[in-house]
Amino acid sequence: MTATIERQRALADSVIPLPADPPHERAWLGFTAAFVASVAFLLLIPAGWARLDHLWAEDGARFMVDAVRSPALSNLVEPYGGYLHTLPRLVAEVVALLPIEQTAAGFAIAAAMLRALVALITFAASGAYLRSAPLRFALAALVIVLPAGNSETLNNMSNLHWFLLYGAFWALLWRNAPRVPVAVFVFLAAVSSPLVFVLAPIAVVRLFLARKEVPIAFLAGLVVQAVAMLFATRTPYSHDEVDPVQVLLASLLRVPVVALTGSERVSQFYPAHGNLVIVVALLVAAVPMAAGLRFGDRAGRTLVLLAAAYSAIVIVACLVLNWTHVLQVQAPEVVMAGQRYSIAPCLFLFTAIFVGLDATPAKAWERAVVAGSRYLIGIAVVVSIFAHLRVPKTVLTGIPWDESLARARAECAAGAPEARLEHEPKGWFFVVPCRSVGR
Repeated sequence: MTATIERQRALADSVIPLPADPPHERAWLGFTAAFVASVAFLLLIPAGWARLDHLWAEDGARFMVDAVRSPALSNLVEPYGGYLHTLPRLVAEVVALLPIEQTAAGFAIAAAMLRALVALITFAASGAYLRSAPLRFALAALVIVLPAGNSETLNNMSNLHWFLLYGAFWALLWRNAPRVPVAVFVFLAAVSSPLVFVLAPIAVVRLFLARKEVPIAFLAGLVVQAVAMLFATRTPYSHDEVDPVQVLLASLLRVPVVALTGSERVSQFYPAHGNLVIVVALLVAAVPMAAGLRFGDRAGRTLVLLAAAYSAIVIVACLVLNWTHVLQVQAPEVVMAGQRYSIAPCLFLFTAIFVGLDATPAKAWERAVVAGSRYLIGIAVVVSIFAHLRVPKTVLTGIPWDESLARARAECAAGAPEARLEHEPKGWFFVVPCRSVGR
């Protein structure tokens, strides 16, 4: 029995390696600067600036209204859409303590800070797998500047769980992480995402290694989420029959293509060039991934396979479980509906790609083949940054939060006992007692 456990521990050690050194003291200054820069980017790009005065979807009509109307403890364990949203609800409880004028900004800032935290975890944890600091920086930066990540999912708690899933992935692979804060992070991620079950194998493998607090906290959150989902009800988006061919095409467009171009540009490229864009994107992704499988060590090869598998599993699961005719690739905007489904799968795909780029040896012909993929990915990231800077603030055309609040106060001044607060996207609103709007 002891020999078997030792073999399992040795295997776990080979696929989840220990980083050479924990971050030194001066590294934390760099982390702080990167955190501030990431939050600033997310909030100050034009679309991000608009989020400071526009409340999004469930942030208002579910999390905020429940924070105002119901006890905090019951809110934290209340499922919505079939699963728990503990971290968004926790943020809502804090935002509810602020003056109501700051509600939209409070959610936007909290979401930006948590997304920046995921980027830092990615950089720190990837040190065990990527030798190149620039590649680690680029992979972490993609959490912030991902082409698919700055429209529907920008600066709101409603869609943060796509980033939390990726953050939990790296947190479980980070063996010398600060124990208590990372354990808290993975627990909150587990009780805030319905897809965390795919990460259970990593947590189980981590149990064979030292510093078990993080996997234990994650598995505890997983159990809580599983119990909640078992007894919760979920209303499906539609009853349209799933089309396997459409799911395959949509998956290929929403991951390798969107990872390189962003969701908005697919509506231009795909109608003009058809499946050629899929073939090109697959080649760009496949070359470095193949290099990772050929030249990587056991840990690197395992990570390539694991990240690629998670990318495919998550996008297919999202499409199948939420299938509706608007997700078909013939839709007018191709992949803009359900844009959020691309986030975690694209980040997992980039992980597999970057491991391959890092593992390729220095032989000229081998480096030349992979260099093309590296430059293309680099160009895509730079273009993505410029695209984020060029998006007009008016991308959110609905009612600003201050105007919605003014209308609600006018209702109360006219004698209404409750106020209706409208917000983004069109048609979303929630109702609170007039005392909650300051009238």
